[in-house]
Amino acid sequence: MRRLLNELGSILLSLILAIIVWVVAMNEENPIVRGTWGEPIPIELINQPAGTVIVGDIPKTVQVEMRAPQSSWRDLRRESFRAVVDLANAQIGMNQLEVHVECSDRRVEIIESRPGTISVRLDRLKQTNWTVRVVIMDSPPFGYEIKSEEITSDPRSVTVSGPETFVNQVSEVVAEVYLRGATEAVERRVSLRARDAQGEAVNVTLEPATVLVKIPIVQQRGFRNLPVRVVWEGQPAAGYRISNVSVDPSIVTIIGDPQTIEQLPGYLETAPVQVGGATADVVERVPLILPEGVSLLGIQTVQVTISITPIESSLTVERKVQVQGLPATMQAQVSPKTVNIILSGPLPKLDALRTEDVQVIVDVFNLGPGVHQLAPVIIVPEGIRVQSVVPERVQVEITALPTPTPTATITPTPARPPSTGTPGTRTPAPTPTPAAPSPTPRPASTTSSSVRRYPVPDERTR
Repeated sequence: MRRLLNELGSILLSLILAIIVWVVAMNEENPIVRGTWGEPIPIELINQPAGTVIVGDIPKTVQVEMRAPQSSWRDLRRESFRAVVDLANAQIGMNQLEVHVECSDRRVEIIESRPGTISVRLDRLKQTNWTVRVVIMDSPPFGYEIKSEEITSDPRSVTVSGPETFVNQVSEVVAEVYLRGATEAVERRVSLRARDAQGEAVNVTLEPATVLVKIPIVQQRGFRNLPVRVVWEGQPAAGYRISNVSVDPSIVTIIGDPQTIEQLPGYLETAPVQVGGATADVVERVPLILPEGVSLLGIQTVQVTISITPIESSLTVERKVQVQGLPATMQAQVSPKTVNIILSGPLPKLDALRTEDVQVIVDVFNLGPGVHQLAPVIIVPEGIRVQSVVPERVQVEITALPTPTPTATITPTPARPPSTGTPGTRTPAPTPTPAAPSPTPRPASTTSSSVRRYPVPDERTR
């Protein structure tokens, strides 16, 4: 028995030593590493009591310090962690709550989270209804007024909700509207604001957040807005026309006796603007013709712009096609030889156009022998437009020039001078000597540019 006990002790000691050796070996191969996880972990709030709302800001993430085998550090992801704050036992008011960090890898030991606790303020959720008050932030233009009793908002009331502390601070819900010089009824969708007794904004939720506001704006008696009608005299130069007439401002406000103003037609006329013989825009500042007892509110003159433009017309011109870029050793045949060009532009320019001002060109540069279909280029003076060319393409046949064949040149023999003997004395004629036959001329080589010349026997020596 004693021997068995001794052997059992030895076995247990050996087992313990083996475990120690294994642990040491594992630690050397996959050591435990302590450090801070590199990414912040988002905080999750759970079990918030019903009917409560969180007031103020709370931290959104925590940093985690931990211990884990080296292999775990390589395998961990941000999704491996969860930072939770439990609100189940939180009370109305300020609460100091612990942040619990968990990891899906059981080999990871969480040592510390920063922050370890967070402050959470809870308040009761409250709802109440408020009537919307429309606030006009600026004034209507001079001569206009707002019918305050007819101002409306749709809907007339809204629901205010949020922390009880904040909702209790609300003293009004307003829709602030800027007229921005409006001279007629304003209908606009406006965002709402909740304000406290000091006029400061309160951080609550409004439902709906916007309302449709209608503000009636009418003109006061003795004031009237009228459009301006431009009056001109004369006609532009021949070939020109009036293309547009504008006036700035186009509507003016008059002030005066209400009865006189009401009897006016629906416009005011300008003093006449002269456009006789004009070939360019006419720009003038002119007064308005006003009845007695009526005056303008603000500026006393208006600027009139009368646009003068040439009358547009069209013209057809027939022109010969010119070939450009043809080598000296080539020749070109164009079919058809002429094209019709339809031009458009100001009538004065078309009337002054000469036929030679229009050129039709086909460029055959870098084109070899053969038949080519080319679109001609039309060159016209500035201000004239090419509408179409008939035909749009012409046929150009390029061929090589034929090589010229050289011919013999006959050189005549000079005639003998007359005899200088004594008058009345007859000089005997010499015995004719047969002329040597002349060599048969041979044509020169087609590759040579020189021409050989061969003499012809004198007829008198034959």
